[in-house]
Amino acid sequence: MAVVEWGPSQRKEVQTVDQLDALLDAVASKARSQAMPQNVQVTVGDAGTLSVVVGADRSVLNHVPSHLGPPYMISLGEEAGDEPFVFYVAGDHYSEVRWRNTIHLDPARDAIRRFLRTGELSADVEWEEG
Repeated sequence: MAVVEWGPSQRKEVQTVDQLDALLDAVASKARSQAMPQNVQVTVGDAGTLSVVVGADRSVLNHVPSHLGPPYMISLGEEAGDEPFVFYVAGDHYSEVRWRNTIHLDPARDAIRRFLRTGELSADVEWEEG
């Protein structure tokens, strides 16, 4: 089971990948319609929280361990660059990361599914401490 949080005070428990996918699809659809890519946090017990940005052409993943201390991990994409990738946390809180930390949507979604199933970070994503 996982707790998924997004938008202002939005929280839902999911138990299956299908439930997670349906929820991420709904959040992504709304985020696209508002042109406000949204950060979604998925917390899996002792594995911590993995966040994924939905509603944009690219995504970024961030992991915070359950003990809330380092190491904090962030995805590392194949495109270099320090220009900002803008997204929103909790609905309307502006945030940004460097473009180099963005990845394609499919690997991001695969990684969040794996995290739900296993509590592990995907080996198919390159990670750096961030």
